[in-house]
Amino acid sequence: MAINQFDKIALEIANSILTVLELCYTQGVTTTWRDIFLFLRFPEETWKNDLDLDEKIIIGCEQDLVMMREMILSRFSVKH
Repeated sequence: MAINQFDKIALEIANSILTVLELCYTQGVTTTWRDIFLFLRFPEETWKNDLDLDEKIIIGCEQDLVMMREMILSRFSVKH
């Protein structure tokens, strides 16, 4: 199955978020979805209505990071 341009963009978004989360994990800091979206300069209209924007994202171990990776990739996957 070929990847279209929309799929590529969704994958880039997911990978950008994962990069920020991995950086936070390696530095031992917590973040929020609002911080991530602002840092990556995502358009506010795409995330402003999310309910959990200010909840801390705590990644305490590699397993948490793997679970977060799976969640993000599934959230941005495109169904055909």
